Amino acid sequence: MRRTKEEAMETRRAILSVALDCFSKRGYALTTFSDIAKRIHLTKGAVFWHFKSKEDLLAELIEREHSIYEPLKGVETAQTPEDIRDAFVAWAEAVASHRELKRFTVFMMSRVEWGEALKQSLAKKLEGLLVTDPFERLRERLRWMKDNGIIETPLSVEQVTTLMTGAFFGTLREAWLYKMPIDVVATVTAGLDFIVQGIRSK
Repeated sequence: MRRTKEEAMETRRAILSVALDCFSKRGYALTTFSDIAKRIHLTKGAVFWHFKSKEDLLAELIEREHSIYEPLKGVETAQTPEDIRDAFVAWAEAVASHRELKRFTVFMMSRVEWGEALKQSLAKKLEGLLVTDPFERLRERLRWMKDNGIIETPLSVEQVTTLMTGAFFGTLREAWLYKMPIDVVATVTAGLDFIVQGIRSK
């Protein structure tokens, strides 16, 4: 019985790995459970036994990658905008140095069609998996800093969040999707330093 449970867990891990590969190559919308099953030499029903829907599969992929490295780790306790910059830089370093995280990040940036229905469905599933939204934590911390006079800017918290995430993902997109010969970590650091200088309380 124990061996059977271990085999089931191994099959589940294999499905996740093959799914990420299929999603990365064909895109999330175009990949079917049949595609995944064929690659792993299972029946479509066997894949459905482990995952009831593609959303369930995607949610568990996100949870798996978050267990490897939590995006914006520690941002909820940041005391200064420099602390937020450091959380982004640590995330960039983790993604740049870990092959699986990099592949997952590129997939999430370029091969998922982010419609509102998918976003809402995933939010509910990730809540059940206890995976929190790093960008909501970022907004909350920026709001706290603005309310406490740590940052001063005419921009809204949402605008500052967009600038910071844009500097991060824009750098990754240019380097990995458009093959720009740039140092990802150094460029993320420089971009966020520029933003921090603009919002730090004088």
